[in-house]
Amino acid sequence: MFRAAVTRNPRRWLALLLLLLGLQQLAGAALIKAKAWLAPVLIQTAWAQTLARGGEPVKPWSWADTWPVARLQAPAQGVELLVLAGDSGNALAFGPGHATASATLGAAGLAVIGGHRD
Repeated sequence: MFRAAVTRNPRRWLALLLLLLGLQQLAGAALIKAKAWLAPVLIQTAWAQTLARGGEPVKPWSWADTWPVARLQAPAQGVELLVLAGDSGNALAFGPGHATASATLGAAGLAVIGGHRD
């Protein structure tokens, strides 16, 4: 019955197609929001595990190309951020990144931490 109704009326077919495309767009937007909520939670958990393991790096998720390496605090501004390894666009999407070409954090030399504001 449904098949006959769709083939007889192209407007119904178009409406169904547009509805499905709209649902796909809503699902994509919901997925982005879910990732934006979940990523900081996973990064914070990875930082806690890194500290518990004596500094051994722990990736926030298995396919991550970065991991937390330091905590950056500015108490007067009420800012506390986790610094991630690397300064690629992927790392900077989740927080400030330690430039791999600079000195290791805590070692002698100039350590560079970069980021961007959205």
